[in-house]
Amino acid sequence: MSGATIYGGYLESREKSPELASHDARYRTYSEVLSNTSVVAAGVQYYLGLIGGAAWSFEPAEADADGFYAEMAEAMLMEDPAKSWARTVKAQAMHRFYGFSIMEWTAGRRDDGLITFRRIDRRPQVTIERWDTDDTGDVLGVWQQSPQTHHEIYLPRQKLWYLVTDSLDDSPEGYGLFRQLVAPAKRLARYEQLEGFGYEMDLHGVPIVRAPIDELRAAEGATDESVEEATKPVREFAQHHIKNPELALVLPSATYQTLDEAERPSNIYKWSVELLQSSATSFAPNAAAIERLNREAARIIGVEQLLLGSDGGSYALSKDKTHQFYLLVDGSLTEIREGAEKDLLPVLWRLNGWPPEMMPKIKTEAVSYVDVEQAAAALRDLAVAGAPLMAEDPAYLELLDLLGLTRPDPASLAGRGASDPEEDDDTDPDDGDVDPEDDDE
Repeated sequence: MSGATIYGGYLESREKSPELASHDARYRTYSEVLSNTSVVAAGVQYYLGLIGGAAWSFEPAEADADGFYAEMAEAMLMEDPAKSWARTVKAQAMHRFYGFSIMEWTAGRRDDGLITFRRIDRRPQVTIERWDTDDTGDVLGVWQQSPQTHHEIYLPRQKLWYLVTDSLDDSPEGYGLFRQLVAPAKRLARYEQLEGFGYEMDLHGVPIVRAPIDELRAAEGATDESVEEATKPVREFAQHHIKNPELALVLPSATYQTLDEAERPSNIYKWSVELLQSSATSFAPNAAAIERLNREAARIIGVEQLLLGSDGGSYALSKDKTHQFYLLVDGSLTEIREGAEKDLLPVLWRLNGWPPEMMPKIKTEAVSYVDVEQAAAALRDLAVAGAPLMAEDPAYLELLDLLGLTRPDPASLAGRGASDPEEDDDTDPDDGDVDPEDDDE
């Protein structure tokens, strides 16, 4: 039995936080984390850029001798749909953050009579209201709420490309990284708000305004309204002391006088404004807290290397963290690839009546950073060790690609390889050369 509790298709939420308990509130909170937390937005875009840039290939089955079915599968997945395959893959890759992702395919007929995918469209997580599951927890379909009409639309599992991150939870909605980012993103937003308040107030303290209230009240004809009107400028300054180009305050320069016969003026102004000073500024601790939470959020989504350099860090550390992130991206590509082989390829085979043994395997290139200088040095070392590369060697051609140089013309390489060594030998045996044996005599 599945560990998820579902009543009438609705998942029972175990969340205690009000901002995560309900369906709408949870995805609204996730949207705010993605939109308003800069390191999360940058990390997600970085991740999706690598996912969308990976090369896909289709390896023909053993029975597919001429590769026809592999070519058809590649065209139907990567060329026929209205949306590019890179955009489709990036949308599906968001299951790592939301916990699950769903896309629905729409079929159409090609000019050659075969049935293909015309569209593979994302179904936003926030619109998935209810789940249709069996006793084992397998998804049989979902109900999507239309954003326009708010009517529920049933989407059967056979029409879906569905991925879920369920290693931590049996729920069909999975358990994505956005859930772990909510708490640090909330604290980060609060600390950044306090930092903004600090810049507006200089983080020195709370304004203290002094005014001769008793003297104003004792004046002839004074009323509460007149006293309030006289002190209005300083009261508004105290309430709205936000730094701006027009911030200024003009006060009387009169000072209190002694009560003796001389009535000497003192050095205490009747009107004054000052700040309640703190012993030390709060800028540094607040900045350290913001930096710590930014790093925590980056660590959760695996892009901590993006922050290296702001406070030190070695090249080796950056290289190691980048390599780890590439492994993470490769793992996501593997999940997406396996999902396509499970949910998309069998559909094409059923619609077209193709033999199952002709179904190809999908492959994705490994995402990695290649150091051109390091690759060139490795090839040079091989040549020095006695394994030189020929001009038509694939490794040499790939190095030219990395350097941005033009590959040699294949026709010239073929002509060079077809030349006969005997024809290149211009030496005439009868041109008077001395035979080595005769020379010895």
